[in-house]
Amino acid sequence: MELLKRFNDPARTDRYNNKKHHWPQGSITVFAIACCLYTCVRIGYAIEQIFGVNPGAELSAIAIVLAFFQRFSTDAQLDSKIYRTGVRISGIAVGMLMYGTPMIVLSDLIYLALHHFVTAPHFRAWMILIGILFGLCVVINGTIHATHPVVVHYEVTAGNGALPQSAKPYRIVQLSDLHIGAIVGERLIRRIVAETEALHPDLIVFTGDQFNHSYVDECRDEHEVAAILNRLHAKDGKWAVLGNHDPEPDDAALAEFYEEAGISPLDNGCVVLDGFNLVGRTGVVADGDRRVPLQKLLTLADSAKPTVVLDHDPMGIAQAADCGAELVLAGHSHQGQFFPYNFFVGRAFPKGYFHGLARTKNTTSIVSAGAGVFQVPLRVGTDSEIVCVDVKL
Repeated sequence: MELLKRFNDPARTDRYNNKKHHWPQGSITVFAIACCLYTCVRIGYAIEQIFGVNPGAELSAIAIVLAFFQRFSTDAQLDSKIYRTGVRISGIAVGMLMYGTPMIVLSDLIYLALHHFVTAPHFRAWMILIGILFGLCVVINGTIHATHPVVVHYEVTAGNGALPQSAKPYRIVQLSDLHIGAIVGERLIRRIVAETEALHPDLIVFTGDQFNHSYVDECRDEHEVAAILNRLHAKDGKWAVLGNHDPEPDDAALAEFYEEAGISPLDNGCVVLDGFNLVGRTGVVADGDRRVPLQKLLTLADSAKPTVVLDHDPMGIAQAADCGAELVLAGHSHQGQFFPYNFFVGRAFPKGYFHGLARTKNTTSIVSAGAGVFQVPLRVGTDSEIVCVDVKL
């Protein structure tokens, strides 16, 4: 049995980790370890003051192992349930660093400001424990929240009156950024499918990053997940484009998954439906060599019908607007996924390209926060989204 499957295997290409612009992982790991040591030493001090034992060294060792495991999990997959459990635990540990460590820093600052005025026994220790408890509550809530996607409704008009108005809006359900893999598996997909089926869509679209790391088998229960997705029904089918985390379009495992799930790929393609053209872009703007120019794809479209573009990367909205597309459905941003990362990511995107509905020239765009999560299994300050778009043609 092959236990370790690395992404530098020539048979698989990991477009995500090969990005030259990706953050320096070594520096992040060093910073995380420093946070681990500080946090665990302070917790050990607090417990010793109140209970007479100091587990700081043991907590530090565990935290450092989890920090290294989180770093390791972005490069390689261990083909076991134990590994998948480790990815979840290490992701939750990262959440504790994000929310627990700042609270301990804050408790230390409060102590420095008030210790001359407060004489309560073990005041500093209790402040530390209250801070870490607050961080723990945030992480637990964020972990649970990530597994309960919400349905977000939008109403848009396409066609500019060129087509007869339908009595009933055409319903598109967009599922973006599922990130099926070590964290997102059968349980969450089952919930997403149930919520989507209840919407009775006319069309279901997957706008990229169906998978977590360019590797279908990371899911381990991919056949069960495909069978669950096969329960989705829409009169005009289920169509998907690829994102930066997905396998290559010619990946055999991807083709098998799509067939089992009843999903039709629409990468660099166009299909003419009854009321509109559906155009699919491949990859992200940075993968320019893999993306057929939209002008070329539109030569396959019916010029008398409005055009809906599926594009994982919202940075493609401007080109779609220049080409006169009526609607663009995108993802990729995750809306930052958790605070405060969402604050910084939101400022990295142009206005209207980060999340939600916007207008660019005569083009309406919707950027989904994604139905799944990547690497850290929590949502804080954002929702996992199932996007429901009612289009008046």
